[in-house]
Amino acid sequence: MALVPGFEYDIFISYVHDDNDPEIEGEDGWVDQFYKYLDTKLNKHNKEIKIWWDARNLDKSEKFDISIADALDKSAIMICLYSRRYAQSDYCIKELNHFYKKAKSEKTGLLVENHSRIIPLLLSNIHHNDWPDNLRGTSSFTFHDARDSQDYGDPLEIRTQGSFNDEMKILRSELVKIMEGFPKEHIAPDKSQKIEPSSDEDNPFVIYFGEVNDSLYDRRDGIIAELESNGFKIILGDSSSAEFEAHQQITKEAIDGAQLAVHLLGEYPGKKIKEAPNDKRYQQQQVEIGLESATPQLIWIHEEFKFSKIKNKVYLDFLKSLDDKSLIAKDYEYVIGNEGNLAKVILDHVERLEDEIFEEQVNEKANGSAPLKVLLDTHIDDFKNAFNLKKILNKYNIQLIFNPEDGDPQKNIKSLYNNIREANKFIFLYGNERNKDWVEIRVKNTLKKLMEYDRFTQDVFIYVAPPPKRSELIQSISISQSPLVKVINNSDKPTTDGELLVQFLNDLKLKSDEQANL
Repeated sequence: MALVPGFEYDIFISYVHDDNDPEIEGEDGWVDQFYKYLDTKLNKHNKEIKIWWDARNLDKSEKFDISIADALDKSAIMICLYSRRYAQSDYCIKELNHFYKKAKSEKTGLLVENHSRIIPLLLSNIHHNDWPDNLRGTSSFTFHDARDSQDYGDPLEIRTQGSFNDEMKILRSELVKIMEGFPKEHIAPDKSQKIEPSSDEDNPFVIYFGEVNDSLYDRRDGIIAELESNGFKIILGDSSSAEFEAHQQITKEAIDGAQLAVHLLGEYPGKKIKEAPNDKRYQQQQVEIGLESATPQLIWIHEEFKFSKIKNKVYLDFLKSLDDKSLIAKDYEYVIGNEGNLAKVILDHVERLEDEIFEEQVNEKANGSAPLKVLLDTHIDDFKNAFNLKKILNKYNIQLIFNPEDGDPQKNIKSLYNNIREANKFIFLYGNERNKDWVEIRVKNTLKKLMEYDRFTQDVFIYVAPPPKRSELIQSISISQSPLVKVINNSDKPTTDGELLVQFLNDLKLKSDEQANL
């Protein structure tokens, strides 16, 4: 799945293949190079972003390629590499018209918060009066070197990285705005697509990242992309609030809603806050608000940092107080290191916090004060059966952690492990026959992790849902032979059997009561 909900691809790149012919033999074509740079830039924002482009470089007939039409239907945004040859290509115009019509017919429409989902990148100096109707009214990006209206204009030289890199940064910002502006519940019209279920009940680890100065933006974005790809939710420090008090309130709410706040500080104090006392800056105020909250704080400073280089006295005094921990009595993690180890430092700190949370939960359970929490794990193919079971169990005072997984059993394994820490019991739903191996691997991973946590009395249930399955197929699940695993077979009934449900609930709650009394 793509980053934008309901689509398989975030971006479709439309171009005429003649524009990808290299001018120097043996080099990549301009479009090949453009794709690589765009993909790299967007990956610094989020590694989940997916780009589709046709790299086959085949001559196109007038017959519209079915695979191209399918990719267009499954894409959220279209980039047109618009050149004079593009305007002359009937095939490219068909791609443009196809995407325009399908986007207009979707619930979101052609505009996302006043941003067009069709983005023209001008590779030649072409006046907007000569653009096709479906491009008019859109905002274009200039990727040609014409200096005035009379110049023909050739695509920007990528190797020099000057104007090309500047325009690429602007393009990335526009694409991110569009992707983040899509409604979370958006569903593309292709009914054959797998749609991710709502994640309202997921419980990711939330990390707040404070404002940084210009020299650290790219590094921060790269770390955020890495953390998001590992299942963490990121909240960014806001530097758009015009006034001191408004910014203070917004920041407090954001940090209070996180499980860890990270502040990356450098030589420069960063942007000023309007009407702030004592020339205070966004970075400093966000750190001070964090230190007043109950949320754990991680403050990082580069190892080459020198107090002697600081020109701003307010900022200098602030950094010295952080260094000697005289600013506030609250404890916080203060790290001096290099940028290369920064992601590892954050991940190690998160792991320690998760261990502390886990120990607290174990202590609560030993005292009998924690509610029964049950992990319901399912493949996306079996989401409907899992959702029906979830509705039933919710009625019986069982707190469910719903964890739908898509595809490869090893994918997002960190999410599963985080949920294992929190749950008392574990239900793995087995519906579609082809997911038998998937269920077995998920259960094995869970049992392995439970052993690492010295949790030998936890119960794991394999709930076998419709369609009907042969008994020998169910018996062939080797992991079901473990004394910690129990199979509940409801596959031959369209709804949950009442007698079976009573037995199931008794197994869940009875075992839980026994554990509470250990």
